[in-house]
Amino acid sequence: MSRAPGGPDRPLAGRRVLVTRGAGQSAGLVEGLRARGAEVVLVPTVRIAAPDDPRPFHDALRSIGDYDWLLLTSANAVQAVADAAGEGLPPTLRLASAGPATTEAIRSLFPGGAVAAEATGAFGAEGLARALAAMDVAGSRMLFPVSDRSPAALADALRARGANVEVVVAYRTTVPEGVGARLQAALEAGVDAVTFASPSAVEAFALLEGGGCGVPAVVIGPSTASAARAAGFTVAATADTATGEGLAAAVAIYLAGTPGNR
Repeated sequence: MSRAPGGPDRPLAGRRVLVTRGAGQSAGLVEGLRARGAEVVLVPTVRIAAPDDPRPFHDALRSIGDYDWLLLTSANAVQAVADAAGEGLPPTLRLASAGPATTEAIRSLFPGGAVAAEATGAFGAEGLARALAAMDVAGSRMLFPVSDRSPAALADALRARGANVEVVVAYRTTVPEGVGARLQAALEAGVDAVTFASPSAVEAFALLEGGGCGVPAVVIGPSTASAARAAGFTVAATADTATGEGLAAAVAIYLAGTPGNR
């Protein structure tokens, strides 16, 4: 798309960026994009819902004091625990975070909660596995709340090292009603980039649109990048930091180098 020239403080002036994360989770990204001059087109492709059977998750939280570790690989998992935990977390429980955005959610929802391991460099389950690699987890009892679509690689890797990992579905992802028409309208109007903050958002977009739509994708981390490439998207940039602001900065850096931004 063409654009009106913007100053150095508004490098995205005249640009339209499609954000596929829900309004309740994308505040930092939306603020970062708008502060740089972008027009934000918000079309969430996934909705977070309770598990079909929430009893295993709630049963595990009622026994949270029996665990040594709580593994948290997304802000959604943190929110699900916070919604269900009620009185908070035991002070003896060690928290493991999959990256800055997850840690930010932990500090917001569990003030005083000590993050004993945090992924750096690579984020998500892969990064968390690396963060725990130097720790002796043999015999540790770990609670791992996940989405209904989460892979089992992290749990399997920790079990291979002797940990007792209990995986429970804490939330599920669904496609919001009517999102297909909204997405089609946004694409027909034209956007300069689409942002993805999770593999599930990519998968929902691809399901609705039949794969990559020709719009370059800017993603929050390696696992989302892999999902985007598998769905047929061209991944134009990956955020250096797995936060909304990091994703906004990646959009700005990418679009600053495209012809429409001159």
